[in-house]
Amino acid sequence: MRTIYENYRGFKISKQESIYNAEFSDRIVFSRWQLSQVLDTVDNFVEVTENSQNRRSEDHSEPGLPQN
Repeated sequence: MRTIYENYRGFKISKQESIYNAEFSDRIVFSRWQLSQVLDTVDNFVEVTENSQNRRSEDHSEPGLPQN
């Protein structure tokens, strides 16, 4: 196994034989045939996760109170 990126948006990207893997907390989360596909998948995952967290924090804000 060869490491491509040690920390790409929190994931370790590596290549094993002809498959690229994205690992998070020592677990393979995504496997793809092309490096660009695994990087795109990680990007989409991170963006969806961030948007989900932002929506949850907005849901807990008090209406009518100024946001500084």
